[in-house]
Amino acid sequence: IMNREAIMNKYVAFLDILGFKNKLGNITQNEAKQYIMQFSSVIYIAFQGVNNINGYIVSDSVILYTDNTEGVSLIELMKVVEKICKTEFSSNGIIIRGAISKGEFDNVPAIELNNLQKQLIVGEAYVDAYLLESSIKTIGINLSQQVYEDLSNYNHAINTIEEKIDNNIHYVFRYITLDFLLDEKNLKRFIKLANESGWLPHYYNTIYFAMKLEKNDNKIEQVFLNIQKQVCDEKPSENWRDLDLYIKNSFADGVIDEYKTRFLKHIRKCLK
Repeated sequence: IMNREAIMNKYVAFLDILGFKNKLGNITQNEAKQYIMQFSSVIYIAFQGVNNINGYIVSDSVILYTDNTEGVSLIELMKVVEKICKTEFSSNGIIIRGAISKGEFDNVPAIELNNLQKQLIVGEAYVDAYLLESSIKTIGINLSQQVYEDLSNYNHAINTIEEKIDNNIHYVFRYITLDFLLDEKNLKRFIKLANESGWLPHYYNTIYFAMKLEKNDNKIEQVFLNIQKQVCDEKPSENWRDLDLYIKNSFADGVIDEYKTRFLKHIRKCLK
C-alpha cells in the first residue's frame, strides 16, 4: 500500500540527451558508462548552491522540479536548466532537448518495492513535460503556455520565443543563442554534431530560433558565413559533398519555412 501526501502544483523540467540511442549503437559499454558519468557530473556541479530545485538522473534523462510555483523558483529552475544545457554542450558535446511544464507533481514512497528505488514520480506536470519535450524539432527547451505566461508576468521571458508551426503555437527557451554560435569553439562542435546526424531539421531550426528577433542583419549574415566555412572546413573544392548536404537539407521537410526564406536571402547575397 502506498503512503503519499497530497499532490502539489510545481514546475517540472524534463531534459533528455538528443540522439542518445544512436550514440549507444556506436560505442562500447565502457564508453557508454563514461559518457553518462560525464553527463551526470555536469548536473551535480550545476546543483551547487541551488535551494528550491530537486531532481533525478535516470540514464540519459534528468527530471527537475521546484518546491512550489513561486516566481523565484521558476526563474531558478530556468537558470539551472540553462547552465546544464550549455555546459553539457560546451564541455561534453552533449545536446539536451527538454520541456518545462506546470501542474500537479509528487513523489510517492513505494515501500513495498524492497529491491527498487523507493520513489515513484506522479503528476500531470511530469507527463506534460515528457510529451512536450519532443513536440518540436529543435535544440532547446519547450515551454508549456502556462510556463511561458508565468515568465512573462515575472518580466523574465528572456531568450524565449513564441512560434507558430503547422497551426500550433510553440514556446521555446533558447539556450543556443546567436552569440553562442558566434563563438568559434561552440560553432565547431555544433557543426560536427550536425554533420554526424546528416543535418537533421533540429539543427536548422535551432539556428533559426537563435537568430529570430535579431535586428543586426550583419550579425546574422556572419553566422551563415561562419557555418559555411566550418561545414567544408574552409575547403569547398575538397569537401563539397558536406557543403551540398548542408544546403540540400536546409529545404527538407521539418525545417521552419522562415529559416528557408532567410537562408535564401543569404544565398542571394553570396551570388552578387
